[in-house]
Amino acid sequence: MASPLISRLLFQARKRMPAGLRHALRLGAHMTRRGQASPPIPPELLRDCRVVASRQALVESLPREACVLEVGTDRGDFANFILQRCAPRELHIVDVDLSRIRADVASDPRVTLHQGLSHERIAAFPDAHFDWIYIDADHSYDGVARDAAAAAAKLRPGGALVFNDFAHADPFLGAYGVHRAAVEFAVNHRWPLTHMAYEGAGLYDLALRRPE
Repeated sequence: MASPLISRLLFQARKRMPAGLRHALRLGAHMTRRGQASPPIPPELLRDCRVVASRQALVESLPREACVLEVGTDRGDFANFILQRCAPRELHIVDVDLSRIRADVASDPRVTLHQGLSHERIAAFPDAHFDWIYIDADHSYDGVARDAAAAAAKLRPGGALVFNDFAHADPFLGAYGVHRAAVEFAVNHRWPLTHMAYEGAGLYDLALRRPE
């Protein structure tokens, strides 16, 4: 099993590869790695779940002027969207490599950068500190499970925990563990699902609410 640092760096490297090479690696991953289905979701956890058109629409429905944590950012394009459209009073960004982040995001006075392994950096924040947390770092099952476990106590009651690329596989990058890790977290901790965001390649976003 690869270390969290190696897994995250490999994920970032795959995203930057030419399309042909990504396709070849994806075929290899599907032939050599078998996934595992997610557990059933109890109906009561789905009762108030809404489907929205995109992940942009999902985060725009979350509280404005909030204290926000983005876990995994790459160049910071989605962080820039959060800054422009969600008007957070604070945006904390965690990534294992912040060397490529766009200058306008890094220099925004609302932004604080935290470089390092995502679950370790998340764990260093005070409990009940964030209004919502967006998880988009290591997409392996172990990586997402670690990040979700670390993030749970850092949300205020009623806060949102959002998972990017809520899928078993990416048609361009290969197998993911986000779907199973997110569903297991919701079921085991009894956190209701509030939003699912459509995405054309099946890489949905999922939002959970920390119970009051």
